[in-house]
Formats: sequence, structure tokens, C-alpha cells
Amino acid sequence: MDSYSNDVATLVTYARDGDEQAISRLITIHKGLIYTIVIRMVTNSDTARDLTHDIFIRAFRKIRDLRTPGLFRPWLCAIARRIVLDHFRAEKRKRTVSLEEIGEIGVEPDHAAVRRRMIIQDALARLNPRDRLLLVLAYYQGFTYAEVALTMKIPESNVRIYAQRARDRLRKLLKGREHELLS
Repeated sequence: MDSYSNDVATLVTYARDGDEQAISRLITIHKGLIYTIVIRMVTNSDTARDLTHDIFIRAFRKIRDLRTPGLFRPWLCAIARRIVLDHFRAEKRKRTVSLEEIGEIGVEPDHAAVRRRMIIQDALARLNPRDRLLLVLAYYQGFTYAEVALTMKIPESNVRIYAQRARDRLRKLLKGREHELLS
């Protein structure tokens, strides 16, 4: 294929036929999104890289199962969700974020900003995986409620309610730390 389109649906169609350029381009377009979602869920950069790799392997093994090529992004995020939840089931332990890991993902060296991110990341890590994923998709990644619903396999009409409840739980976890977050 000579002229290469960045249209995701077209790339998916070519990837289904085994076109390595299309697969490579899809990975390039989506690797930042998937890694960001995963790192916010597991908070360990090595684990996040491994899981991101696994997500793309599973996605391209099952790309023929994707019925609507235009819905590649939510479909890929749904695969990410399943793999991360599988990882949590296997690990069954709480995660915390270290200052070194935050530095690895490109946080500015401002100590107050690093501290604020650590507080928020720690609170996110204490949420259940569904709430954490919902907040990451809706607020950090800017997914629409429809995309969140597709990704998480929940009715779109419930996403707003679930998001509000997740925000309330996060707010409770951050209660008493407002002075640190606002300084």
C-alpha cells in the first residue's frame, strides 16, 4: 500500500489482512493512550510496560473479532481493562506509587506539584479498579461517556452516575489533605 492513511478504520481494515505497516501505525497512534491508562491503574512503570505489550499482542491476535473498525479505540481500551483486571486478580495486593516512578513518567521537578500528584495517585490506587478506570478514562483521557460505556461494558446512562460516585469516593480519600493539594 503506497499512500498510507492515518484513518483508524482504514488502518484496522488493513491490519485485519495482516498488513504490518497498518499494525505498526495503530500501535504508534494508541500506545501513549494505553500506557497512560495502564500506568494510572497499576502505578508501576515496569508492570505497565509489560501489560501494554500484552494488550497490543492480544488486540492484534483478535483484530478480526472487531465488528466495527471505527470503534477500535474503545475496543482496545476494553481489552486493556480486561488485562489489567486479570493482573489485579493475579496479584491481589495494593499498589503505591513511588517518587521515582512519578519522575519516570515526566512530572515537572516542582516538588509541590510532585507531592500533589503523589497524593492523588495514592488515593486513586486505593479506589477499586472499576472506579479507578472510570476516572482515568473520563477525566485523565477525556473519553466521552459513550466511549467509557463501550470500554467498560456498562450502560451509557449509568456512566454519569458511576463517575459521580467514583468522584465522591476519591473526594473522601482526599479529605483532610486539601491544604496539601491547594498549596
